Amino acid sequence: MKMDLNSLMIFAKFVEVNSFSEAARRLKMPVSTVSRRIVELEDQLGVRLLERSTRSLRLTDVGSEVLEHAQHSAELSEAVDGIVSNHLSNVSGVLRLSAPPSISDSLLAPLVGAFQASYPNVRVQIFITERIVDQIAEGVDLSFRLGELEDSALVARRILTYRHQLVASPAYLAKCKPPKSPRDLLGATVCSRSRFGSRRIPGSSLT
Repeated sequence: MKMDLNSLMIFAKFVEVNSFSEAARRLKMPVSTVSRRIVELEDQLGVRLLERSTRSLRLTDVGSEVLEHAQHSAELSEAVDGIVSNHLSNVSGVLRLSAPPSISDSLLAPLVGAFQASYPNVRVQIFITERIVDQIAEGVDLSFRLGELEDSALVARRILTYRHQLVASPAYLAKCKPPKSPRDLLGATVCSRSRFGSRRIPGSSLT
C-alpha cells in the first residue's frame, strides 16, 4: 500500500495543536481540507485514528502508533525544506551573460549591480558582442537579444519594449526645419553644427 506522506504530516500537525482550525492556519490550507485529508488517511489505512464525539476527539491505540511515524515524516520533510532553503540562500558560482553593446550600460549594468548586491557569492561574467552567441557551445547561461528571435529550442521571454526616436536641440529647431528623414540633413551646413542625439523610449522588443 502506497502511503500519502502529506496526509500523515497533516495528521501529525492536527494532533500537535489539537485543533482543525489551528492546524489549517499553520499549514496554510482550508479547515475542510485538513479534516478531509485525515478521513481519507483513515480510509486508506482501513482503521480509525481518532475517536470522535460531539465534544472532543482523541487518538485510538492504532492512531497513537501511526502518529509516531507521522511525526518522523513531518520532521524529515522539515529537514529537507531546511536543506533546500539553505542552498537557495547561499547561491554561489559563475553566471555567464551576453548582451549587445547598445544595452550593456543603460540596462544590463544596473541589473547586474542589483543582482550581485543580493547574491555576493555569484561571479558574473558578461560578454558584450553584436553577434548571436551560441549559448550551449559557449557556456552562456543567459543572453539579452534585440528584435525578433529565430526558431530555437531555447526558452525566451520578452522583458521590455522600446523604440528609437531622433531628437534635436532647441537651437537647431529654431534655425532649421525639422527633418523628416536622414536625407533631409544632407547639405545642411549651418544646421549640422547643432548637436543631435538619439534616445530610446518605450516601443521595440528586447528579449
